Amino acid sequence: MSPISHTSCVLSNGLRVVNFSSPHPFTFDTGDILPACHKEWVNKMSLDIEENETVKESLSGVEFTDVKLSISVPKQVREVLYKLMHDDFIDIILVPFMVLSAMKDIPMITDKCRVIRVVDRVTKVIHSDKFCI
Repeated sequence: MSPISHTSCVLSNGLRVVNFSSPHPFTFDTGDILPACHKEWVNKMSLDIEENETVKESLSGVEFTDVKLSISVPKQVREVLYKLMHDDFIDIILVPFMVLSAMKDIPMITDKCRVIRVVDRVTKVIHSDKFCI
């Protein structure tokens, strides 16, 4: 893997956590911080998203656009997740909700994948022992 990749840390509770592709650091309720991923890595691990737009009109005559997303997971993203999934030194792989949703049909890759669970929406502190699946 290139030097610009996912980030990881061991939380004070012992969990070994990976930030798969977030450009933002995560602060846990234990005070531990999981660093942000480099923007080049974030872009490299992006999903393929096709947008289909439909213009609508509200009852009051205001136009708005509905966007239907078709999401696919590029091969390079699946390959990296597969490698991380089989790394015995990783307990949790934090992925964006859209990645987890798009990968639901591939349990052999997503078994360790989780989405953050926020403790406080204002401070953005997240749980160190509770994750979404």
